[in-house]
Amino acid sequence: MKAAVYNGTRNLYADMIPAVKSLLINSDVERVYLLTEDDDFPYPLPDCVETINVEGQKWFRHDGPNCGRRWTWMSMMRPALCHVFPELDRILFLDVDTIVLKDISDLWDLPIDECYFAASMEPLRTTPNFLYTNCGVCLLNLEKLRDGKADQIIHALNTKSYRFMEQDAMNEYCQGKIFRMPCEYNSNEWVEPCEDPKLIHFAGILNWNGRPEVAKFREISWSEIRGGL
Repeated sequence: MKAAVYNGTRNLYADMIPAVKSLLINSDVERVYLLTEDDDFPYPLPDCVETINVEGQKWFRHDGPNCGRRWTWMSMMRPALCHVFPELDRILFLDVDTIVLKDISDLWDLPIDECYFAASMEPLRTTPNFLYTNCGVCLLNLEKLRDGKADQIIHALNTKSYRFMEQDAMNEYCQGKIFRMPCEYNSNEWVEPCEDPKLIHFAGILNWNGRPEVAKFREISWSEIRGGL
């Protein structure tokens, strides 16, 4: 099954909607999951989109070294997804501040069987001996992460402070087993330049949710999207 997941605290619920709409329009994803803090989601969703309340999660301390005024445990859920979805072998994780512009159906088919995840390279943080990737769009090999690597990353996030939290930890602990995703699937100011992006990521951009690309999909009715309401 082609599955994707977004996560967000309550202040991001509204912004999940245009992101999900853009994905459903521009891919053949079969199931989309939203990790939330509540049982009830305040906006209508089609049947192919399911919310999961992870408020009671057991993987990250609320007072951990990477939780503060800007970040919360919700921001670090990527390495825990292999436990949240024990029935899945792989899943596409997307940050809420992403919009899919063109068909990305082939993204799920990247050859990551021997890798923990696929993500696009950040040249400024990459060295000859260390590949650093931007995990805002990340195809996760959940099956392989269950070999103990996910738990190793989770432990590190509960005991050590990182600048970019789980992104730093995932790059650190998965070195040598990261597939370099083409930048067209995660076009942002940190990755390699992309002339014809399929997906844009507003990483680090203030007021990104007011951008015209976001407004376009926010205004599209669910009735215009496969599955409807």
